[in-house]
Amino acid sequence: MKRKVLGVLFTAMCLCAVPSAAYAEAQEAETTEAAGEAADEPEAGAETVTELSDSLYDFQVKIGDKVYQFPMYYQDFAADWTLGKNEDPEMGVGTNSYGSISFYKGDDRVSVDVINLGINQLPLNQCLVAGIDIDASYDFDVAATPVELPGGIVMGKSNFDDIKAAYGDPSDTYEGDLYTKYSYSKDYYEEVHFYVYKDDNTLKQVDMRNFVEPEGYDKGSVSEEVPEIVSSYTAPTELGDDLLAPQLEFCGDLYSLPAPVSAFLENGWELQNVEDGAYVAGRDLEFVDMMKNNQSAHFSVYNFTQDATAIENCFVRELEVGNYDSDALTLTLSGGFTLGAKKADLIAAAEEKGYSCDEDGDYLNIYKTADTKIDNRAQFWFNKDEDPDTVASVAYRNEILPE
Repeated sequence: MKRKVLGVLFTAMCLCAVPSAAYAEAQEAETTEAAGEAADEPEAGAETVTELSDSLYDFQVKIGDKVYQFPMYYQDFAADWTLGKNEDPEMGVGTNSYGSISFYKGDDRVSVDVINLGINQLPLNQCLVAGIDIDASYDFDVAATPVELPGGIVMGKSNFDDIKAAYGDPSDTYEGDLYTKYSYSKDYYEEVHFYVYKDDNTLKQVDMRNFVEPEGYDKGSVSEEVPEIVSSYTAPTELGDDLLAPQLEFCGDLYSLPAPVSAFLENGWELQNVEDGAYVAGRDLEFVDMMKNNQSAHFSVYNFTQDATAIENCFVRELEVGNYDSDALTLTLSGGFTLGAKKADLIAAAEEKGYSCDEDGDYLNIYKTADTKIDNRAQFWFNKDEDPDTVASVAYRNEILPE
């Protein structure tokens, strides 16, 4: 496995709610002291610009007499704008995650995308501001604070003909009741949206984002410590009597899921095609292959910690074995349920515990409640072409670490 690299998909986080107009008025009294709460500026990263570019895909906007280029460091943006008082600058943002938060300057409000492109969880004030949404139809006065885009496009004055003359045909067009949205997209998460309102045929909203890692960006380092949740793991000595209990037997060894990869390695499994120094980013997952006694298995492993760590410190949260696998691969759940179990026995065991049973086609899902179904469940597949009442594959998932 190669070192973890950033993909094109990000996890969106809900960091804030859109405040009321009354709150916006109260925000005028706030000072810019929040900017001082930001961490010390990193040594390398986003470039500081002073003049507006001619290219839309440089992702720049001039607000008043200041040019902003995205992505940029949070603290550079916060030097000019005040973070909304309901926001927490120390809030943790997971790796490859982003969220929208509000900043104020006087009566003007902007919404910005704050993103963590590093390999460790970071506080909000150490992330990047990678996009901005300026809405002059609602909470930004462009008459008092001019907003200009590359090519001479000015909010509150330019229309679509001006936009097309500056940038050419849009990548996409959407007709709304109040406005027409013209989108210019370079790639995923590299885009600018222009909202031209129909009442006066002028540009009143711009939404820009550029989620590309800036040159020289420090992604952080991999923690060399063994997390306490790994060192405190203890393998069970026997199976439980509840089919949803975390204790299970896999290929002759007992585990309690979630179980660290290191527990599998101690039982003779070996990682395959994993380079030295390979890691999993904070709160992220990776897929790996392991082999034991000439048998290969595919695992999804998850890092429960906020910092990047080695593969062996991550956790296996799900195991599955089917009658289509080698006979050497075995999986037995607590209660003794394994391949060949009868559907009626499974349903009876679940009902005895008050658990829910869902039949979805050839699958039977057993879980405690609808709220815990994602975190903890057993799934059984029945091959209706051979024996619709006998388990042909068994899978167990548990994402809940012991307290």
